[in-house]
Amino acid sequence: MKRRFLLTAVAILALFLPGTKAFLASGRNGTIMHGAMAPVDGRKGEVNFYSLLNNSGREYQSWVRDGRNYFNRREYEQAIWAFRKAIELRPAAEEARFLLGCAYEKRGLEGLPGDQTDWDQLAAREYIAAVELADHLPARFNLAILHRRHGRFEEARRHLEHILLIKDSGVIGRKASQELSALFHQDVRPRGISSKVRDLTSR
Repeated sequence: MKRRFLLTAVAILALFLPGTKAFLASGRNGTIMHGAMAPVDGRKGEVNFYSLLNNSGREYQSWVRDGRNYFNRREYEQAIWAFRKAIELRPAAEEARFLLGCAYEKRGLEGLPGDQTDWDQLAAREYIAAVELADHLPARFNLAILHRRHGRFEEARRHLEHILLIKDSGVIGRKASQELSALFHQDVRPRGISSKVRDLTSR
């Protein structure tokens, strides 16, 4: 009888002892501190982890596809929303950042009355991010055009020359060469020439 009682007491202590140790190892706020967990059922934990990554990848592609569809329909605000969702899933995806920059730029060119948002600045920020992440050449090209439009000729020239150093052939190489030539003529053009002509003709 006594032996049975002792065995029961030992079993009860064995059940409660791990919980007591966990509680003692907890912080002052009562939260239990956990260490690394062993894999459950062999490699099931790893399989679930990579499955989650793959699902995120599919979701990212879905948002990019939706964004492209909105962009092609000229629904730029919806495209911006979709590309932002894609970037939330993959912050280092240069493709989504480039596309978001394009959507920002197109939205700004709509010129809606009362719109005070600096869409070009937002676009430039995404283009720069794409360039810094992976030297994205289309982002560099768009950034150069943006700089040229705002009269920042030196910055535009630097990006166009970089494109030609990396890839002087193909579509983007030809476009960069054409833009660089046009940029040169625009940069050397005298400033305020129309006002000078008016002054001369009015005499």
